[in-house]
Amino acid sequence: MNRDRRVRIYDLHAWAGISLGLFVFVVSFTGCLALFDHELKTWEDPAKRLPLPESIAPIHDQFTDWVNNKSNQQEIRFVSLQYPSHYEPYYLGRLFVKNESGKSENYHQRWRADNAETIPERGEGLTTWLLDFHRDLMWPTTLGGRTAGRTIVGVAGIILLLSIISGVITHRKMLQELFTLRVNRSVRLKWKDAHNILGLWGIPFYTMIAFTGAFLGVVAILVPLTGALIAKGDTEKLRAVIVPPSIEAAHVKAPSFSLDELYQLKVTDTDARPKRVSIVNWNDQNAIYSVNYPADNKLQRTHVVEINGVTGDILPTPEHLQATAVNRTLGAITPLHYGTFGGIAVKFLYLMLGLSLCVMIVLGIMVWVERRLNSPVGTKEKKHYLRIGQLTTGIVFGNVLASIAIFYFDKLYFGSEENRLFYTGITYFLTWLLTIVYAFSQFNSYKTTRILTINLSLGLFLLPVINYFSTGNLFINQLFDKPISADWVDLTFIVSAIILFLLYKKLPNQRAEEKRKSNKEVGTKLQTQ
Repeated sequence: MNRDRRVRIYDLHAWAGISLGLFVFVVSFTGCLALFDHELKTWEDPAKRLPLPESIAPIHDQFTDWVNNKSNQQEIRFVSLQYPSHYEPYYLGRLFVKNESGKSENYHQRWRADNAETIPERGEGLTTWLLDFHRDLMWPTTLGGRTAGRTIVGVAGIILLLSIISGVITHRKMLQELFTLRVNRSVRLKWKDAHNILGLWGIPFYTMIAFTGAFLGVVAILVPLTGALIAKGDTEKLRAVIVPPSIEAAHVKAPSFSLDELYQLKVTDTDARPKRVSIVNWNDQNAIYSVNYPADNKLQRTHVVEINGVTGDILPTPEHLQATAVNRTLGAITPLHYGTFGGIAVKFLYLMLGLSLCVMIVLGIMVWVERRLNSPVGTKEKKHYLRIGQLTTGIVFGNVLASIAIFYFDKLYFGSEENRLFYTGITYFLTWLLTIVYAFSQFNSYKTTRILTINLSLGLFLLPVINYFSTGNLFINQLFDKPISADWVDLTFIVSAIILFLLYKKLPNQRAEEKRKSNKEVGTKLQTQ
């Protein structure tokens, strides 16, 4: 490849990082938190800390009464029941109805696993925000909703893929750069070496995450786009071809097959119990139960079996649910992206690699800024590059601080549960905005970084204290005797706080070259005196 072409590709790599790198950082960092949605839900919701009994209480009668009372003669579109599990040790019922005006309404209810008593409602908040912000940026419905949001997040995966390809092309000494870290050289060279090392060693993981993330995002627009091209805009017609519609209701009432008996129904050679059942044509002669069992392959999310909702007979597996090569490949994308196929160890490995991606992105931006601030390469005024540095500091630290802030908000909130998610978002964006404003008000980014780092450390260190006063759960008391997920979350907060404190102690207050210059000026003044 000739030099001019290599320079153009390098410029593409650099400008993609500068213009869109912070967006990729936000998606990547929120993805690190989304890995632990089950564990964070246990920390967030005391109901998820209930013990899971060896034998669960019957639920069919309570669930049936709840559905009939809530639907109140309205058209029932969809019903589901989630059975108790390790992470969610209670029954969870969901009901979707069409009201008289034709609009959809949904309800949910939880019951204890040991006695089927109702559990007080708790609105969605902390974990829902972190997970959905990563998936679709909580994109407003008026601007396209989740479909538009997921597509935008998918673009982040495409940008990351382009950055990986262009970065590999521009590195002519990859083997040498894999092991090069010049710790005694300038700040910019140390950052550049660290950026290269993280980028080159992480290529396999970053490529997989970028591809699966791009697919999960862009797939949101594939159905309408294909519908426009193939089915002449009729997306419902296309969907009917891909996923055949369920059998129509007979409008003849019939008793439902017992959901308690369903829990005892085994359809594989294992002792696996159903995880969830989704029901169409409720209390109808043509009722169908779609039952989710644990998949026999950890790279598959679930194994779905359809059952007659009246007799309990197992029905033939529809084509779109069969374990074909295509279905298995598509089904593996989500477990690969979120690391759900290998337990907590794989999740922590994903976390380390995900955080390394975040650090690599920030280092790449700061190398670009540093080079233009302190060499003839920069063609703009110095303040222009200082502003980019301040913006980077504000967005990066603001996103992390905002994530910590909503943990505090979750334990201190006292309003109505239906508004919990809304005010969680307000807290998130307000904290983020205030951090950006603070970063722009400071002209020494090194000092700003140091101050924000110690604030992150303190914020994480105090979270287990807030959890204790809010729930009475002190992780130290249970850590060595039947610990729950919330205890490990608290321990992770403490360890992270210690690491950040040690990093704070190492961070400089100002650029090394400026410090030497300042010392030299002081020495010159002393000599003249």
